[in-house]
Amino acid sequence: MEDNNAKTKSLIFSLVFITFLSGCVIYVGSGCQSEKFSKIVHMPVTPLSPGLNFQAQTHNGSIEIHGEDVIECNITATITGWASSEKKAEEIVERTELRIDQSESGLVFVIDKPRNLVNCSVGVSLDVVLPNEVNLNLVSHNGRIEIENISGNTNATTHNGKVSVNNISGITDLGTHNGKIEAKEISGDINFVSHNGKVEAVFSQAAEPDCDIIMVTHNGGIELTAPQNYSAKVNVSTHNGHIDTELPITVLGKFSNNKLVGTIGDAQGNTELTTHNGSIKIK
Repeated sequence: MEDNNAKTKSLIFSLVFITFLSGCVIYVGSGCQSEKFSKIVHMPVTPLSPGLNFQAQTHNGSIEIHGEDVIECNITATITGWASSEKKAEEIVERTELRIDQSESGLVFVIDKPRNLVNCSVGVSLDVVLPNEVNLNLVSHNGRIEIENISGNTNATTHNGKVSVNNISGITDLGTHNGKIEAKEISGDINFVSHNGKVEAVFSQAAEPDCDIIMVTHNGGIELTAPQNYSAKVNVSTHNGHIDTELPITVLGKFSNNKLVGTIGDAQGNTELTTHNGSIKIK
């Protein structure tokens, strides 16, 4: 009996000690970040000529980009703080500074967050309207990224969240670790990589027939709607899944249910589709 009591006391002490060191390892009741406060900030409208660059990075927060026939950049930012009380969350929000750095190459949106935050956090989400002829470089760690109506080169990456694009052209690189990648009405070369999530691409009727296409995921399916009159060398593989194609493919070497190497048309472009757990469909 004494041994059991000693073990119980030791366990309780260990839990308390871990909680003390980590701040909030065990969530009981209201927790450490149970309250939040949000503030909407309308940034000054900034000139941005077509053909230039726009860059933004948020650690916690979504990014939405809307391309329009304009010559300026209009950013609406939502700052959200999480803390043990609403007052503390508001203090964190008010200490977060936003600015737009301007150069000959374009604009960089900068977030200066308070440092050394303990048992609290802050995130910034962006809603951006800018010229449709721009190049994008976007990064978010925890948050989705959505882009529409852009005719420049696009590089967009998040760790936890979905990445979706619609009506974009140019070279497009999209990446996420945990989330789906979805692209509709696209044209130009693409490189899509997800670790856990489906990867889907639908090319527009205006897309060139010799685009280079790379689509990779570890856990998830891949679905490609290729450009019209598509012409490419094809390398497709899955470990646990099957391959379906509605396009005529001239197979090179041995054909199997989960690996296919061959050509479509005159083999002008390159297509690599790879997943470990999931099926692949080409149409």
